[in-house]
Amino acid sequence: MKKFLKTIVLAIGLMLVFVIAFYFWASSGWLDSEDYNQVITFSEKSQPKDTLTVITYNLGYLSGMTNNLPIKRSDSLFELNLERAKNLLFVEDSDIICFQEIDFDSDRSKNYNQLDSLGIYHNYHQRYASVNWDKRYVPFPYWPPNLHFRRMNSGQAILSKFPIENIESVILEKPKEAPFYYSAFYLDRLVQIAEIRIGATAVKVMNVHLEAFYPKTRAQQAHVVKGLFEAYANEMPVILIGDFNSQAPWVDESDKVMETILSADHISSAVDQEQYESDSKNSYTFNSMDPRKMIDFILFNDNFIEKIDARVVQEAGQISDHLPVVMRFTFKSQNQPEVTE
Repeated sequence: MKKFLKTIVLAIGLMLVFVIAFYFWASSGWLDSEDYNQVITFSEKSQPKDTLTVITYNLGYLSGMTNNLPIKRSDSLFELNLERAKNLLFVEDSDIICFQEIDFDSDRSKNYNQLDSLGIYHNYHQRYASVNWDKRYVPFPYWPPNLHFRRMNSGQAILSKFPIENIESVILEKPKEAPFYYSAFYLDRLVQIAEIRIGATAVKVMNVHLEAFYPKTRAQQAHVVKGLFEAYANEMPVILIGDFNSQAPWVDESDKVMETILSADHISSAVDQEQYESDSKNSYTFNSMDPRKMIDFILFNDNFIEKIDARVVQEAGQISDHLPVVMRFTFKSQNQPEVTE
């Protein structure tokens, strides 16, 4: 009996050692931290122009409505959605694109570098990639284990036809109420910041992906984002863009996150209350199969930027579980870029 008990204790001990070793191995990253924020040049920069186009798109790693579901995904799903994304972006022909949930080299999306595929195909000048999810193994969805995400290299990104300068990545606070093992495997929520140099004019672009599952944390993050916006709003053109995981007060009065951000000085929304009230059905960005929420935004400081028009790109369909938002704009007269032949 004693020998049997010793065997049981030894087995439990070995199992515990294995679990601890796996936890630390799996939750560690593949990359060096200096590789988390990089600007890479693809092709020659474009000439400055008066009218510009910007897009925000939570790409959902090209998984469509299967995002985060415990189902097996084929190579053909990602190949098809990559081609659809290429065609969509060709039609929109934007000067600046901000992505959230874009994979750089992840097992869950068949190891496609989705950012480089889109940037090179469309001859963008530069891309700025910020890794916010670098893990050796992500055990999600929880069951069955054969559908785990495994190796993860994902994040946020900016594609630009013009030079990208003065990059910075602000890591937002993680949910304090989440258990430690959840946080160990969880992505970082970022404010990705860069200056886009368009002739003599620099525009500050802030690419945001706020907390999705913990409202208290998202509310705290909103105050940080508001502060970052206001730090530049009186000095230069600013575009605050991304997936805020929260609805505007004219859509949901009980949601205070966007109310906080929209109380910033000089801030306006590309798809504003007037546009929403005139066509609410075509203002929703989530989910792409049956849009019912407006959680993706392009915001800007109206003392420097003049919106021409904006819309939710409904024809994107189910490339992602989100729909992109596009805005055409110009700088106000005192901030027009120098246009050269």
